[in-house]
Amino acid sequence: MAAAIVRRLLSSRTEVRKLLLSSTTIGAAIVCSSFCAPARPQDLLHGPAPEVAPVSNADSASIDGCQMIARIDNQIVLACEVLWRVNHIIEMNQDKIPPEQVEMAREQLLKRELASLLDRKLIYDEFRRTVPAENLPRVEENLLVPFQDREIPELMKQLNVESQLELERELVRLGSSLADARRAFNEKVIAQEWVRSKVKINEEVSPDEMWEYYQAHLADYDYPTQARWEELMVRKNRFSHPGEAYAEIARMGNEVWRQGMGQGVRGPAFAQVAKAKSDGFTAQDGGVHDWTTQGALKAVNIDQALFSLQVGQMSPVLETEDAFHIVRVLERKEAGREPFTEVQGKIRDKLKEERFEQGVEQYLSRLRRDASIWTAYTGKVSADVLLGRTPEETQRR
Repeated sequence: MAAAIVRRLLSSRTEVRKLLLSSTTIGAAIVCSSFCAPARPQDLLHGPAPEVAPVSNADSASIDGCQMIARIDNQIVLACEVLWRVNHIIEMNQDKIPPEQVEMAREQLLKRELASLLDRKLIYDEFRRTVPAENLPRVEENLLVPFQDREIPELMKQLNVESQLELERELVRLGSSLADARRAFNEKVIAQEWVRSKVKINEEVSPDEMWEYYQAHLADYDYPTQARWEELMVRKNRFSHPGEAYAEIARMGNEVWRQGMGQGVRGPAFAQVAKAKSDGFTAQDGGVHDWTTQGALKAVNIDQALFSLQVGQMSPVLETEDAFHIVRVLERKEAGREPFTEVQGKIRDKLKEERFEQGVEQYLSRLRRDASIWTAYTGKVSADVLLGRTPEETQRR
């Protein structure tokens, strides 16, 4: 039961491998400027991760925030690195977890979080073994500003707090600290850039390769009939009687008609009236809706109007359950297929990305194969077992 709950809670979480492949990185220059010097044997960095002061807050979780839960090669993994995420997930889903299963769910979540750290820890350990020890403080210093500018606001958003002080208190309450969060951020960024420095691919993609990919994925380049359009809307609940709302939308439509004569399809009159008087959720953008697929709208009469009106023609007043609407089509494109000439750049990038992913997987497979792993839950264990892979999946890799 607890395992099923955990699977549901984590079904949308990003895998570490995807994180390592993310194109959104801090920038190689920040890290590489400090670690790309040649390593000397006497400079190699060994030993456990830095110690963190134990959490003593009375409201923190019952599991000791700095209990060692694993060792991955030379990297010690402390519970406080992942405990705040685990406790936050449990708190956000406490109505879905029976009280008697909370501790079991917490342990299952900790195991899952631990598995998600595996690749990052293996990469970071190789980084530490390769880079001169005196360079590490400079790397961490370079990452301080990105941590403050990017990670802290993201953590504040996740934990729904308004200040850094509140964030620190909330992390402690959940069994962690801001120092733990910064250490995890540093390791994540360093791992990303280290992988990019280690995995090299052939950047050349031939026209034949791109054409072969296009032919094999034609359905990916098909698109349905779509329309860009603009809308005036008056909500019925603003008036004591629906007839008054109808009269208001009619006045707005007449105003657009009078002001817009001679302006053409993209004249400003519609947008001006929408901004000033419309109740639509895109009113502040002039009532403009981006490309909408035929059949995607709940309001069937609006959908029919969008794909039957001539471009530039205003619809009559259209009624839905809550409002009256007038729409006008700005552009429409019929169903078709993107030509190869327009997508070959994307295909080139896609093929290079696939090559890089394969290179990363080969690199990680080597690290996992040679890794020495111990966890508080399993004892000594292989990387594949920790990741929950079957022998068949391991063989395919």
